[in-house]
Amino acid sequence: MSVSQLENPPGYPREWEADVVLTDGGVARLRPIRPADADLLVAFYERVSPESQYLRVFAPFPRLSQRDVKRFTEGDYVDRVAFILTVGDTMIGVGRYDRTETDQAEVAFLVEDAHQGRGIAQLLLEHLAEAARERGITGFIAEVLPENARMAQVFADAGYRVHKGIEDGVLSVEFPILPTDTSVGVMERREHRAESASVERLLNPHRMVIYGKGRRVQGLVNSMVRGGFRGEVVAVSADGVPVVGVPTAATIAVVNGRFDLAVVCVPTSELGAVVIDAAHKGAHGIVVLTGTDFGAGDNHTVVNLARAYGIRALGPDALGLINTSPTVELNATPGPMPRTGGVGLFCQSAAVGVALLNHAVRQDLGLSSFISTGDYADVTANDVMQYWEDDQATRVCLLSLDSIGNPRKFSRITRRLTRRKPVVVFAPGRTNRASHAGVRGGLGHAPDEAVDALFRQAGVMVVHRRGAMFDIAKVAARQPLPCGPRVRVITNSATLAQQMLHTIEAVGLLSEQAPVLLSSEATPEAFAAAAREALADPKVNSVVCAAVNVFDQGTEDVIDALEQVAACAPKPLLGVFLDFFAPTRTEEHVDGPGGLPRFDAPADAIHALSALTAHAHWRERDPGAVPMLEVDTDSAKRVVNRVLGTHPQGRELTGDETDAVLHAYGIGLVRRYPVRSLEEATAVAERLGWDVVLKATARSVRGRPDLASVHRHLDDPEQLAQAWADLGELVTDIGLHADAGLTVAEPVVQKMAAPGVALVVTSREDAAFGPIVSLGLDGIASELLGDTVYRVPPLTTVDAAAMVRDLRAAPTLFGRHGTPGVAVSAIEDLLHRVSLLADEIPQLASVTLSPCVASVGSVAVLGASIHIAPTDDRRDPMARVL
Repeated sequence: MSVSQLENPPGYPREWEADVVLTDGGVARLRPIRPADADLLVAFYERVSPESQYLRVFAPFPRLSQRDVKRFTEGDYVDRVAFILTVGDTMIGVGRYDRTETDQAEVAFLVEDAHQGRGIAQLLLEHLAEAARERGITGFIAEVLPENARMAQVFADAGYRVHKGIEDGVLSVEFPILPTDTSVGVMERREHRAESASVERLLNPHRMVIYGKGRRVQGLVNSMVRGGFRGEVVAVSADGVPVVGVPTAATIAVVNGRFDLAVVCVPTSELGAVVIDAAHKGAHGIVVLTGTDFGAGDNHTVVNLARAYGIRALGPDALGLINTSPTVELNATPGPMPRTGGVGLFCQSAAVGVALLNHAVRQDLGLSSFISTGDYADVTANDVMQYWEDDQATRVCLLSLDSIGNPRKFSRITRRLTRRKPVVVFAPGRTNRASHAGVRGGLGHAPDEAVDALFRQAGVMVVHRRGAMFDIAKVAARQPLPCGPRVRVITNSATLAQQMLHTIEAVGLLSEQAPVLLSSEATPEAFAAAAREALADPKVNSVVCAAVNVFDQGTEDVIDALEQVAACAPKPLLGVFLDFFAPTRTEEHVDGPGGLPRFDAPADAIHALSALTAHAHWRERDPGAVPMLEVDTDSAKRVVNRVLGTHPQGRELTGDETDAVLHAYGIGLVRRYPVRSLEEATAVAERLGWDVVLKATARSVRGRPDLASVHRHLDDPEQLAQAWADLGELVTDIGLHADAGLTVAEPVVQKMAAPGVALVVTSREDAAFGPIVSLGLDGIASELLGDTVYRVPPLTTVDAAAMVRDLRAAPTLFGRHGTPGVAVSAIEDLLHRVSLLADEIPQLASVTLSPCVASVGSVAVLGASIHIAPTDDRRDPMARVL
C-alpha cells in the first residue's frame, strides 16, 4: 500500500472526523482509523495494562501481532469501522464495530488506563452508533466478561434498551441503536457536563503563563496583580524586555513545572510552537489576545492547533477572561477588574469587549465572569452558557454576539437556561450564522426579525441597544422578578410623573393608580415611607421611585434611604435619580440580591422593567404541549423521495404532488382547475355545481385590492363570461403579456369558499435554524407592512395561540365592528400541522399556503406550493462534537 493510501485510504469518511470534549473538560480528536495509524495503535496497546487487555480480548496478549494490527487498522468504513481518540500524537482510546448480520454489528472498546473515567467509551459509542446508522445498522451486540462491570454499564448508561444474557461464562449485551428520547437526553446531559467543566477549568487556573512582548506582558501582569489573582503568574518576554513583579522564564518550554492557562499575544506564525509547549506543560487552555494583525484563516489555525493537542482556545482577537470569585480573582485581560457581582458577560471581538467591560465598570455593575473569545473561536457562547447554568454566582446572562456557530444548539441551550436564569442577547438577527449539520443545498437565512422572534420564543430577552443589556442586568441581578404588570410611580416632579406614565403605557405595563406625588423638597424618609407602602400593597407588582434635586448634595441621601428599603423588598424596587452630583460612596452600594438598581433616565428603568415583566410571565406561564396529530409521514416521504430520485437538485412539486403531501398531514386543499378558455371554465364550473371563483394567478396582481383579479360567486354562464372578459382586459391593460419578467399563469376556477379573512402560512427551511413557520394576513399587510409572526417547531399549544394573537391585525380574526370572529382554533390546528410537516421532512425547503381563508367555522386552504431540496434527514448529529 502506498504512503498516500496509508494516509487517505479509499472511501475514508473525512466527514466523520470531529473534535470532542471529555467529561473533565479536556479536548480530544476523534476520527476513523487509517492504515497509517499502525504504529500509534501498537504504542497505545503496549501502554494499556494487562488487566485492561484481558478484559478486552479475554486473554493475556501483551503485544499485537502484525496480523492483528492489519485487521484493526484496515477497515472498509462500511461493515468494519473503527474510531480512535488522539491528543497530540498519542492515541488514548479505540472503538470499533464489525457487521455480523444485515442490520447488526458487534461493538468493542479499549481505553488507555490513564484516561479511563473521562467518558471516552461513551463518546466512541455515540459516534460508532451514528456511523452505523448511516450504514444501515440498527443494533449493536457486545460480549463482555462479567467482571467488566464498567463496560456493561456504558451501554446501559447510553439510554438504549439493553438486553442481557450469559452464555459460556460471557455476558452478551444486545441493544438497538436508533435514537430515542432517552438516549438523546443522555447525550445532551453529558454534553452539558463536559462543556461546563471545560469552561470552569479555564476560569479557575491555579498557575498561568503570560507570553508576548515585554511591555504588553508587563501590562497584563499589572492587571493580574491589581485584580488580586490568587494563583501564580509566570511571565515570558518574547523580546527580552524585562518584566517585574512576578517570576519569569526565558521561554514557555523552560517554565518550571506545569501550568493551567497560557495568555499570549504573538503572531500566528509563532502560535504552533506556543501551543505545543503549553500542551507539554499540561495547559488546559490558551488565550490569544488582540493586538496583533491576523489573517482570515488564522482563527482556524489557532483552533485546529489547540484541539489537536487537547487544549481549549480563545482567540485570536480575544480580550480575555475575568473571574471575580473571591477565591480566584482572575483578570486575564488588559482592562480593569470589575467588582464582584452576579452578571455573566460574554462577547466575541475584543473591540466589543472593551466597550462592554468599560460600560460595566462605569455603571458599577458587578460581574461573576467576563469572557471574550474572538470570532469563531474554539470556545463559543454555547460552552459558556453550559457553564453559567451550573455556576451559582451567575444570576443573569448577557451575550453580545458577532456570530452563532451552531444556532440550533444555541437555541436548545437557551430554552433550558432561560427557565432558570434571565438571558439577554444583543440583536441575534444581525449575527453571522453557520448552517446546520444537515444542509447540503443552497438554503437561505431567515430575516433578522424572524431570528429575534425565535429567541424570544425560547425566553430570551432580545435588545437592540447594548446599554439596554446592562439596564436589564442591573434590575435582574439585584431585585426579584416582577410577578405582574402593575407599576406604582413615586416621584417629586409632576412633569416627570406624566412622562413616566406615558412610557409605562407605551411598553405595555399598567399604572396601578395615579402616581404618588411627593413635594419637590421631599425628604429621604418620605421617599422610603412611600416605597414601603407601595411594596406592601398587594395590587402593586413593581415600584419605581424617581427623585429630582438640583441643589445641595443631590439625591445621595434618597439613594441611601431607598437602598435600605430595597434590601428586603419582596418586589422589584427601582430608583431614578436626577441631579448634578455624582454619587460619592458607590463602593458602599450593594451589588447583589437586595441592591437598588439606579438609573439616570426614567425611560431606561421602565423599559428594563417591561422586559423583565414579560420574561417573568414567560417563565410562569404554562408552556403548553405539542399536540399529537394523526399523520402519514411515510406517504409524504415517499412523494419527496420519488421526486429527488429523478431530480436530485430538487424542484417545485406539481399540484398533485403538493396535494398528496398536504393530505398526508391532514391539510385539505381546495382544488384549483387551470383553464385556457371560456369553454373550459364553463365546463369546470358546471361540474362543481357553480358558485365558483375565477381568478388570475399572476404574482403581480394576486392579493392587490386595487386590481379586479378575483371574481367571486359566479353562478351562471353570463356572469362567468363577463368575468372572463374583465380578466382579459385587466391582463392586457397592465401589460403582463408584454413583460417577460411577469409570466402569466393560466386563470383558475375554484369552488367558492366561505367568506372570511385571507391568511398566508409558510414554512422555510433556514440554513442555520431549520424550519421556521410564519403567519400573516395575505397581501399587503404581511408583504409590505411586515405584519408577520415567526416560530420554530415543535409548536406547543401556547406557541400556536401566541402566533395568532401577536399579529397586529389580530383584531380582524376575533371580530370587530360587529362582524363575527373566525375559527381561531382551526388556524392554530393548521399551524401545528405545517410545523410538524416541516419538522419531520427537512427536504421541504419551502411550504406556502396562500390564501387560507379563515371563516366562522373553518379554514379553507385555497392555494399551496412546495419546493423541495436535497437535505439530510437529520439536522443535528446524534453524537457530541465541538
